[in-house]
Amino acid sequence: MRASSLSSREKVIVVFATVHLAFLLFAVLPLRWRDRIHLTPVFALYERITRSHQVWNMFETIPNMHSLDARLVVQEGKQKPREEGVVLPGLRPYSRHDEQRFNNWMVNVIFNSSRGVFRESYMKSAAEALLRSGRYGPRAQVSLEVIPSYTRSLLGVRTLKEIAVERPSVLGPFELGALVAKKSPAQPTP
Repeated sequence: MRASSLSSREKVIVVFATVHLAFLLFAVLPLRWRDRIHLTPVFALYERITRSHQVWNMFETIPNMHSLDARLVVQEGKQKPREEGVVLPGLRPYSRHDEQRFNNWMVNVIFNSSRGVFRESYMKSAAEALLRSGRYGPRAQVSLEVIPSYTRSLLGVRTLKEIAVERPSVLGPFELGALVAKKSPAQPTP
C-alpha cells in the first residue's frame, strides 16, 4: 500500500515549518556564535519579514540587582528640583520591600520600547497626581529617574574595588500641563 503524496498546500506548510524551526534553533544560539555564521543576514531578513524577533538569553548570566531606586524629579522654573514618590496612587516613595516587582515594572513596562501605551498612561497619571497635590503648576517639568545598581563580578570587585555599578535611565523631562492635556491612547489588552 502506497502513502498518498502531499498536496502543494501541504508542501508549502512543511517548507515554512522547516524554515521557521531552523530560525528558532538559530535564535537560541549565543550572539557570539550567531555572528560567526554566514547565514546571519538571511535569518535577519527572515526575522524582519515575519516580524518574529526572538530575544533568548539562555546562555547569558542574569545581572544581579544590588539595589534599585526610582523617583519622579520635578523642577518648576529656576527652583531646585524636588524628588517625589514614584508609586501611584498617592506618589508614595519607592519601596525597598518590593524591589524586584518594581524593577520588573520599570524595565519591562516603562523602559520597554514596545510598551509606549503603558508608559504614556503612567506619566499622564503621575502628572495628574502632581498637579492635584497643589505644589506644582502646569509649566513644571517632570522626569522619571530609575537608578539600578548591578553587582559587579568577583573579578570586577577585585580589580575596580567597587561592589556595584549604577546604570541610570531617565524618561523626560515633560511639562505637567502637556502630559495631562494629551489624549490617552486606548490601552491594548495584554
